[in-house]
Amino acid sequence: MSRQTILASLAAVVLLVTAAPADAWTTAYGRTSARDRELRQGCHNYRYHYLVDAPTHDWTLETFLVDRTGEKVSSNVLSSDSEAERGHSRFGLCRWNTVPGRFTIRAKLVWYRDATGHTTWFKPSHFWMRRPS
Repeated sequence: MSRQTILASLAAVVLLVTAAPADAWTTAYGRTSARDRELRQGCHNYRYHYLVDAPTHDWTLETFLVDRTGEKVSSNVLSSDSEAERGHSRFGLCRWNTVPGRFTIRAKLVWYRDATGHTTWFKPSHFWMRRPS
């Protein structure tokens, strides 16, 4: 095998490995969303929507709110034991320590069958938080 063939094969493997996380996102098992809004004075809870379409009715959904700098600023855990498969939840934010801009909701679903957990990540959703004019 020539050196060029080995390098080309190695480059293909690197591309496949680096593409894997984006390919792991799905909308097949649910989604999240939130509308754009203003950051209000003080600390408040801001509502977002979720939909879980897991293969079983035994699941947990972890949601993470990430600001434009990449910092996780809030999170929640929802469970089939106490929440409906479709509904609303809230992220708590304080204006004084929140960077306005584009926010991302990342959601990790774990559903259970026969005591075995299966993990998947929803496709991230985005919304904007801006300071009042």
